[in-house]
Amino acid sequence: MKGDILSFIEEKQKLLQDMIFKGQSDCRITTGIALPLMLINKILTEKKEKIFAGKYALTSSEFEVLISLLALNKRLTPTELYENMIFSSGGMTKILNKLELKKLIKRVDSQQDKRSRFVEITPQGEELAKEAFKEAVAFHVKTFDILDDEEKIFFEKILKKMFIAIMNADV
Repeated sequence: MKGDILSFIEEKQKLLQDMIFKGQSDCRITTGIALPLMLINKILTEKKEKIFAGKYALTSSEFEVLISLLALNKRLTPTELYENMIFSSGGMTKILNKLELKKLIKRVDSQQDKRSRFVEITPQGEELAKEAFKEAVAFHVKTFDILDDEEKIFFEKILKKMFIAIMNADV
């Protein structure tokens, strides 16, 4: 099975490279990195989604909201939450509504501005987020266990360098 997947990746890379990037070695090498990276991201996301949905009845998006509230350790407005995350305001509202129904967050009126409300994690939400986070980290430890410590450090440096470049790139 694993050999089949690697063969599939290599076939798709070769097909795309031959069709689109004939003679452009920089594009051929980059495609050789990008395709596996996209597939790894897809598989990691799907597997974490199963962890969150199965044991914790959460979507990845709901988990991300809970872990953000937990990590920042303060009340946030919905605007502050969605500005720092991937969601649209409409998407954020739906997620917050679901989390509130599950009693994992609560909305609190602002004392300074009666039109504004804060989102805060409940003790139940905090406990669930911590447990789900522990399991997600255990999954990542198991996943990256294939790399030795030196490779992990090097890989982390590469990913950080790429992250900075992507954040600064004009599209």
